[in-house]
Amino acid sequence: MLFLGFTTVFIALGASASAIGRLFAVYRYEANIVGGGIIIQFGLYMTGLFKSTLLSRDIRFQVDMKGGRYLSAFVMGLAFAFGWTPCIGPILGATLAMTAVSTSVDSGMLFLAVYSLGLGVPFMLTALFTSRMVTHIGLFRRIGRPLHIGSGLLLIIMGIAMITGYLSMFGIWLLNTFPFLLNIG
Repeated sequence: MLFLGFTTVFIALGASASAIGRLFAVYRYEANIVGGGIIIQFGLYMTGLFKSTLLSRDIRFQVDMKGGRYLSAFVMGLAFAFGWTPCIGPILGATLAMTAVSTSVDSGMLFLAVYSLGLGVPFMLTALFTSRMVTHIGLFRRIGRPLHIGSGLLLIIMGIAMITGYLSMFGIWLLNTFPFLLNIG
């Protein structure tokens, strides 16, 4: 239910970003430049090359909810999504920027549904295998920072590709190479 809570918010954000992006379809070139610039800034933040107190904020609410209830888990998922914690904010922001320049509301919702799946599956696996995970927690601590930097570098590359038009060209190449992708979603 936690997964459904944050998925609900993320899909709504994707639909909203796409709908707003459609209003600016006339300015797609400019939107790609602005969106790419935002994605590059998020990448620089994740690598540690750019500091931002706004992106580093963490807001917490203490709510007394009894565990084991579906509604409680759903509400916690909603709260998690709206919290935009610093660990998911840059990636979510980059995804929303890409969604804003997507061609349809449906594709924007699909982007955020896939994002939610990518975020939710590790949560579910962790819940299922908590006892095994505890024995390997040191490994996750050791590789956490390099993964964070690698993700930031990937965002920077995506931002540059978005600004230069190579991201669209890559999408076209991907669809030509793997035509079955047109039927997904």
